Amino acid sequence: MMGKKYNILYVDDEPDNLLAFRSVFRRFFNIFTANGAKEAIELVKQHDIDLILSDQRMPNMTGVELLERIMDDYPQIQRFIVTGYSEMKPIINAVNTGKVSKYIMKPWNVEELKQTLEQALDTAA
Repeated sequence: MMGKKYNILYVDDEPDNLLAFRSVFRRFFNIFTANGAKEAIELVKQHDIDLILSDQRMPNMTGVELLERIMDDYPQIQRFIVTGYSEMKPIINAVNTGKVSKYIMKPWNVEELKQTLEQALDTAA
């Protein structure tokens, strides 16, 4: 990855996951974090976000619902779902309809996730 340092928003209702993601990936990307959908939507309005990675299971709004909402106003943002659960039907439907670019299973492997993020961002650039 050369040139621009991309802006990534990671959304998760578990503070430890947000902290872990930021500490691992801040060397490679500009990392923004949100602990839920409402905060994520505000950050997208305030910053030029290139990619959103959202946990699927969160209170008030699932990750798929959040990414569908973001897609309406910001279709250029890459949208990834992260899940540790097996209920894949809503995620697969979202991928198949283009609402979600990719899904990643928890726990994620740092090198694999870094490579996946770089590929998605470089392809979209």
